Amino acid sequence: MKKLTYYILLAAAVLNLTACNALLDEDPQYSQNSTIIFSTENNAELALLGCYGYMTTSGAYGQMWQEVPIVASGFCWAQRNAGDGLVSLRATSNENLVSIAWNGMYKVITETNAFLESLEKSSLSDAAKVQMAGEAKFLRGLAYYDLVSVFGAVPLKTIASSSEGISIGRSPETAVLAQVVTDMEAAMLTAEKSKPGRVNSWTAKAFLGKVYYKMACLGIDASTNWNNAKKMFDEVYESKVYGLPKFGTLFGDYVTGSKEAIIQLNFTTKSTTCFNRASNRFSPTASTKGVCWGSYKASKAAYDLHEGTYPGDPRIAETFLTSWRARKGNNQPNPKPLVGDELCANDSVFSYPYVTYVIKGDFVMKGGVATKDLKSYPAKLPYADLTNPINPSISELADYAKVHGNKSFYNVAVTQAAVKFAKEGGETNWPAFQKLYDQNQEGTAGHKNLMVYRYGEMLLLMADVYNELGNTARAVELANEVLTRARTSGSKAAKQPANWSASLSQEQVREKLFFERMIELCGEPSMYEMPRIRGVKYFKKALELHNTHEFTVAADARYATTTNKFLDRLYNGQEGLTDNFLKKNLLLPIPDSEISANPGITDADQNFGY
Repeated sequence: MKKLTYYILLAAAVLNLTACNALLDEDPQYSQNSTIIFSTENNAELALLGCYGYMTTSGAYGQMWQEVPIVASGFCWAQRNAGDGLVSLRATSNENLVSIAWNGMYKVITETNAFLESLEKSSLSDAAKVQMAGEAKFLRGLAYYDLVSVFGAVPLKTIASSSEGISIGRSPETAVLAQVVTDMEAAMLTAEKSKPGRVNSWTAKAFLGKVYYKMACLGIDASTNWNNAKKMFDEVYESKVYGLPKFGTLFGDYVTGSKEAIIQLNFTTKSTTCFNRASNRFSPTASTKGVCWGSYKASKAAYDLHEGTYPGDPRIAETFLTSWRARKGNNQPNPKPLVGDELCANDSVFSYPYVTYVIKGDFVMKGGVATKDLKSYPAKLPYADLTNPINPSISELADYAKVHGNKSFYNVAVTQAAVKFAKEGGETNWPAFQKLYDQNQEGTAGHKNLMVYRYGEMLLLMADVYNELGNTARAVELANEVLTRARTSGSKAAKQPANWSASLSQEQVREKLFFERMIELCGEPSMYEMPRIRGVKYFKKALELHNTHEFTVAADARYATTTNKFLDRLYNGQEGLTDNFLKKNLLLPIPDSEISANPGITDADQNFGY
């Protein structure tokens, strides 16, 4: 393919509602310092595609805007070390990941600003300008929404600048979100139907509903914005443009054309710029054909919230990775051979909530000597027998064999879980995020596309809007659409999640929706925003799941007497979930790199508590 100077030519990695089949093969070239006059619509299209492409780079959704929101959510785990500030909710302003994420979204903003200025100067038709400007403004609005959700007040730049070091202070959240609304309104002027891989008016309306929802939650003209959100959501809902396919179809290799996808990013393993690195960062070591580090895992509290609330929910297996075929190391194409007809601990690795136990089988010849064959089996924690399955009791597990029969290998194994998950500490003491896992990963690149915003999330937000406006019955109906999809997503219909009762109170529905969004969106970029979107009161309810979890409490106490880094930690140590700690962790710090480069921001402008 011919190289086109000044344009970013990326490999099939663009925001979309369906599939993008166009393959481009160059690294980013388009720059904010370029002065371009678009002489043809084709040239402008290529430059616009470049703006889309920047959303898929490692500083944006190719890595950092998956990694940072999930890691800092409060429901992730990493081993204890000097660099686990994000995971332990004690981030500092010199966090490298935070700086890269900040710069990644501002790169999108910079490029869309430059594109919009060049587009306005061009002699293209008014219709072309409205369409292309709407798409570019959607990207800019999405970038600003992400920034304000994670950092709060941020510099608001809507014109192209000729200097990276431009001095501009932080604009209040109200001003930034007002700009997002303006950008989404421009995006609503785009066509109702679009080419594969492009934004259309329904994308903008669905996302604008989310923007209004957030503004209402922040107390920004709340009454008006609850109603604004309802209007947008109603239009999208009644259009039937989007739908709810089976949950398991959302997170496979290169999923495209899904009715669920409102905003989707597509990737390729062939690009050096816009590949999806999530599997590399979140998959357990030696669990894929490529290179993965197992840097982060889901917390026990995240898993037990789901299993304890909805036992047998088909979404559990699609959300959490609890077993995988064992390999000798990274970059090994083939796993260990199967020992029998089903996966067992002799050929596979099992993680929380599984422990393993050994049964001696028949005699086999090993090295010419008759030896008892040893086979290992997995044993899952007995959630159905626990008083509180959302928070397994260590004492109940320790007494399990005594109560249920100490001649059972399974029962004895369960008693061992009381020690394994509370005191021993090891890499298999936490589940991984199945949604991010790609066992056929190539090097550090995965084969998964990413739904940044999907219809299931919209329905749960829409339900919350109806509930706040006093129509709790309608809120329950909308939530039940999501629950019904989940319940019927397996090979056969499950009992859970059962539909909610129409007799629930407004406050009960508000709380149930809060936790339902955490369950539905676990392991996705919205995982950071959802526990925080309702403020300190509900954020505390979320983090209490972690800080009161018996395994977490016991492992944190054990850490004081060992050098083992593979143990849980309590948030904010013995001080606990104070109001100041919670308020601080509603946002991440403005990175030092921005404060150093931007005279418009000083240390005094830093977020609360940093």
